[in-house]
Amino acid sequence: MNAITRLTPHMQAYSDEFADNGNINWLPYLMYFHPFGFSSPVVNTDASGFRYTEARNRSYSVADLKGESRVRVLAGSSTVFGIGASTDGHTLSARMTENDPGGSPWVNFGGRSFNSTQEMILFSLHHSKLPMVDEIVLFSGFNDLGLARQPKRYRGEHGAFFMYPDFFNAMAQKKPSRFSRWFGTDTADAPEAPPSLDEQIDYAAGLMLRNLTSWKMFADGLGAKLVFMLQPLSNWVRQTGSPEEEILFSELERRGRFAETYGDILEAHAAQSYSNRLAEGAEALGVKFVDLAPLIARQARPEQWIFVDRIHFTDDGHDFVSKIVLDAIST
Repeated sequence: MNAITRLTPHMQAYSDEFADNGNINWLPYLMYFHPFGFSSPVVNTDASGFRYTEARNRSYSVADLKGESRVRVLAGSSTVFGIGASTDGHTLSARMTENDPGGSPWVNFGGRSFNSTQEMILFSLHHSKLPMVDEIVLFSGFNDLGLARQPKRYRGEHGAFFMYPDFFNAMAQKKPSRFSRWFGTDTADAPEAPPSLDEQIDYAAGLMLRNLTSWKMFADGLGAKLVFMLQPLSNWVRQTGSPEEEILFSELERRGRFAETYGDILEAHAAQSYSNRLAEGAEALGVKFVDLAPLIARQARPEQWIFVDRIHFTDDGHDFVSKIVLDAIST
């Protein structure tokens, strides 16, 4: 039995159905989204593909609110969706609802492997399903930076997206049209050196802040408070993880070469530079910004098992981080 199966057996549920080669849906506008109406002991989705939040002895989702008159929204990508949680009751939205019982519940607006443009489009397509929205926390930022290393033709104006090779290869196999030629169908690209670190940060910050402008318009139109929170990466929190984390990171590195894929954006100085750019831009927009990594770093114990991989949390990690998030957005 390998370390991942031994320490996190429930992760198989995500790799079977919610990974790139799983039971995803290819959709207009979004590119892809979770299985609709999926049911399992680990993760459940509603008829639109949103994950259920299980809290306060209830289970509800964006498309299945069961009469809730007011909600709060937690939006983002896979960390918000809850990769790493052993049940729907251990996601961030669930733990935030349980740990802050005095307010309206938090609904899970997470989209696995989404960039900030997809996160914004997802909300634009589905916010009409919601009742009164009291607050929106946008828990985002890493995926834009992680994708900023991709070749320029894949980044385009609105950012590269995960699984882009599938899309461009499919376009190349179709009968040529003006549409396919506009995207480009030459899959044999000449090697392109990745942008410099400064260029990656500039590109990702510009994209994230452009989409934050749209989020600000959404929030203002809904009369909701908006907080933008930079999601943490394990490397940005601490150089050495708990014993369990180090075992998992080593196994995952052997399989997927995370450090090689993402390069020097994993370093603390890159995280600080990116955070500074985002903080400056958010302030100009009048949006509260929170860099979560240093807040976790100050409160985490050296032996505390927080991450199930470099970007997603364990059950205890979700609960621990949810309390920090609630404290940060309330001050």
